[in-house]
Order: sequence, then C-alpha cells, then structure tokens
Amino acid sequence: MTQYPLIVTVDQSGDPSTGGVSMRDHLEALGAVERAMRLMVEHLGERPITPGQPPAWVQEQSQLQIIAQQPGSMVSEVLHVPPVDTQLHIEDIGEAAFAAIRDWDGHEDSTLPAPVVDCLHDAARKLRGEARLFLGTREQPNRVCIPKDRTRSSTRAAAEAALLSGWLKEVNWDNGTAQLHDYGGDYVRLRFDDALSEEMLRLATQFVEVRGSGRINDNDEWTSVHVEELLETRSHFEPFDLDAFLNEPNPKLFNPDEVVTVSEPFDVDEFVRSIREARDA
Repeated sequence: MTQYPLIVTVDQSGDPSTGGVSMRDHLEALGAVERAMRLMVEHLGERPITPGQPPAWVQEQSQLQIIAQQPGSMVSEVLHVPPVDTQLHIEDIGEAAFAAIRDWDGHEDSTLPAPVVDCLHDAARKLRGEARLFLGTREQPNRVCIPKDRTRSSTRAAAEAALLSGWLKEVNWDNGTAQLHDYGGDYVRLRFDDALSEEMLRLATQFVEVRGSGRINDNDEWTSVHVEELLETRSHFEPFDLDAFLNEPNPKLFNPDEVVTVSEPFDVDEFVRSIREARDA
C-alpha cells in the first residue's frame, strides 16, 4: 500500500522559500512530530498515556524516518518506517497513527486526541522569533499552520453539513480514509466508519455523491469530511445513457398535483429584479 509522506516545515522568515532556521528549532519541530507519533500510537493502542519510557511495542510502531530535505527554511519529508523482519507485539497501528497526524486538518476538536494536539502546539510555542511550524503533504506542504498562541479566530471551528460529488479514490478501509477527486485533480480527504467499508470498496474509482459533515478553511475549501452517506450517481460530464434512463428502478415522475403554486398575485418584474440584485450583492 502506497504511503504518503508528512511534510514538516519550519519557516523563520514568513516565506518558506527563504531565510534560515536554527538547529535547535529544526530539532524541536522534528522531535515534536516524533513525540506526537508515539502519543498517537498509544492512543490507538488504548494504552493510558503516561510519562517515562514507552514500552517496546510503542517504540517499534512509532519509528519515523526523514526521506528527503527540500530547499527552504527547513522542509523535511517524513515517513513511518515499521520494523523490518520483526514480529510486532500487537496489531500494526503505526501506519494509522502516522496517517492521522499527516491528514490532521488543524482543528483541536476534530481527529487527534488532546495530548497529541498539545504536543504539536507546544513545539510551535517553543520556536524562537518569528519561526512558524507547518504540517502538510507534497500537494499542500503548508496546509496546517500551528499557531504559537493557539488562537484560531479566523478559522471556522464548527463542523458543517457537506454535500459533495466526485470520483472516489485512494480508499483505505483499514484506516477508514479515502479521497474525493474533482475534474481538476484536486481532492477532499474523507473519513468513514466501518459500517461504510463495503460500500466504499464497491464504489472505489466511481463517481459518487457524498453526504456528511466536515470543516472549511479560510479559503472556503473543505479540509476533511466525515462520510455519513454514500450514493452512486452519474457525472454530468458523461454522455447520456438511454438504456440506464429507461431502466431506472426509481424514476422521477412529474406529478402536477404536487406542483407548488403561488397562492396570491405578485409582481413578476419585481421578483426578477430582486433576484438580479441579490446576485450583485
């Protein structure tokens, strides 16, 4: 199964492409990701998070490796690297822990337990000067900026109802994650419960409609969506299929008795004018 790296960026200048970062801040950021990984493994392994040396199974499933350094203030590609030729003491949860941190949307009340979020925020707070800590992916390396003061006044915190459509790809039923791609190649990260695993697998690579709840960032983009309902549908870019139309098991029939009509006369011109004004507002 393809694993996607976590991009860790420490930006000292406000522009990740310039400036320099102290060795201390460099190590602090990577050490925080390592600690967050251990805490996430303990959380998924249902072990009480306690101070001190973690047990062997936590250490073996928390191993991370820097696979590349990119130009910039400090940009590292990090991967989860499970032990080689070693029998794990318990089920493999390291990959799920790593994916949870990599795909985190930045909200404190979303997908990561509080100790993991605290760990990442503490690391951001310890960076000196104007240094900032980012987490992301190759496609969106600065997707999440972790503030030092934990103030998120500009970001919407509440989950919102989501109704999306696109191609369902990268379905991982072990981790309960997937991606919903649009026509331009962009995608929204999806999360789903075990109850939807079979349906997700059946509709993988198909054009679907997703209903659920999620979060929107300051650019009005969905950061992640928890799937509550998945429907097989058809893209309007696809050619019309007459056979599918004629064999639709639940066709939508026009019923004149159910048409909503206007009970009193109204000014049509005024109605059209109000619509146009609303568009220009």
